[in-house]
Amino acid sequence: MAAINLLVTGAVFSTQAGFSALRFANAAIAAGHSITQVFFYQDGVTQGSALSVPLGDEFDASSAWGELADKQGIELVICVSAGERRGVLGDAQAHEFAKAAHNLHSSFRVEGLGVLHDACLQADRTVTFK
Repeated sequence: MAAINLLVTGAVFSTQAGFSALRFANAAIAAGHSITQVFFYQDGVTQGSALSVPLGDEFDASSAWGELADKQGIELVICVSAGERRGVLGDAQAHEFAKAAHNLHSSFRVEGLGVLHDACLQADRTVTFK
């Protein structure tokens, strides 16, 4: 079975990228494949905001990704520079830039593009969702 790395670049409410990537991840796992990492880049970092408040019938991205990560042990990583530009900050970034609080969901972590590069080298394939 294949080791698959996911790259999500689409924003949480203006694209289907996160929802499609999550469905793909669940289907791949059900088929016996493994998801090595999900990297959120560009507008995709908005998937990791703990402060998003979707309507009752909308996709709750950060919670859904967090549930998958907790059950399957999958790394959820947002790009540090893309997150900073879009106001999705971990505790360290909030402190560094003297912001009142961080808003990164607890299941996500912040890293640079080198982590994506390493994950792509280790996986059998990388699938991108825009």
